[in-house]
Amino acid sequence: MKKLLIPLLLIVVFSPLSLARASLLKEDQTLTVTGIGVVETAPDTAAVRLGVEVLRKTAQEAQTDNAGIMQKVISAMEKLNISKDRIATSNFNIWPELKYESNQAAKLVGYRCSDQITITLDDVKLVSKVIDSGITAGATSISGIQFSKKDDLEAKKTALEKAVKEAQAKAQALAAAAGRKIKSIKNIVESNAVLIVPENDLAIRSMATNSGVTATPISSGMVEIRGGVTINYIIE
Repeated sequence: MKKLLIPLLLIVVFSPLSLARASLLKEDQTLTVTGIGVVETAPDTAAVRLGVEVLRKTAQEAQTDNAGIMQKVISAMEKLNISKDRIATSNFNIWPELKYESNQAAKLVGYRCSDQITITLDDVKLVSKVIDSGITAGATSISGIQFSKKDDLEAKKTALEKAVKEAQAKAQALAAAAGRKIKSIKNIVESNAVLIVPENDLAIRSMATNSGVTATPISSGMVEIRGGVTINYIIE
């Protein structure tokens, strides 16, 4: 009589807890650090905002007189060989000017008209002449000057390289302090390199020249290109 052989099946049951422990053992231990790189560079472009504001009895008078003055300001810019495509209207408003007195209804004083243009310059040395010529032509305000760098690709690359080196130095210091070693890089995330213009980056003052004409010297200073990275290191 032949014996019937029945193979034995070994069934292993994994509990959720044991699976979780196995998963944790397989996961890489990581160290995450950030790095910032800064590069200073001389600006080669500038934007100057000149404004004209008038108060007249009617809105039409305010608009007409404002337009006449602003046209003189624009003509002054063109005399500096600044092309029309580098001059753009950035703001224009007309609104009623009201006078308020206690226990009385508001009284209409007149209408204000405000017009603002932005002049973009490829030569930062022209900023002073733009300001002086604009004020002489009738501009009543200078709302801001912004310096920038037209071709900043190389500066951005250098800033990111510095950011990576800083992150590496941080990672090595932290790993050594924790008694660990850096094995490899898991991933790198870049923060876009951007141009930073400090608020105190420019100085404006007036002084008398030998010709007796008041000039406005402008110091452009330096602008910053700042880049950042976040690096995840695998440690052992």
